[in-house]
Amino acid sequence: MQDLTGTVVAVIDDHEQAREALMALAAAGFKAELFHGDEGRVHLTADEDDGISAIVKRLVLAFGDEVRILERLDRALAEGASVASVDIEADEADQVAPILESHGGHDMWRLGEWTFNRIGEDGSGEG
Repeated sequence: MQDLTGTVVAVIDDHEQAREALMALAAAGFKAELFHGDEGRVHLTADEDDGISAIVKRLVLAFGDEVRILERLDRALAEGASVASVDIEADEADQVAPILESHGGHDMWRLGEWTFNRIGEDGSGEG
């Protein structure tokens, strides 16, 4: 898996909406992938130097309690939802969030190497 320091992640409960989100993101010029079920959960817990888990581990070291992002993504996958991962440049999160939201995306975060920000209509701008 690629380094996700310029990544937006979102939970999408409905598999069909998740596939539609992937197509809409591709049409808008974004590279994205979907994770599902146990196979997707492996990506979150892999002991690799990159990926979602590596970013969250760096955040835990920096901020102490941000492991809840990883736990929320893992719980969503365990409950049958999908997790979308979208490669972005620093200023593109505001373009990606509405696409994901229009396809049922929620619990969205923009992940950086040492930062995180909740994004979308329900985003708090934390981080």
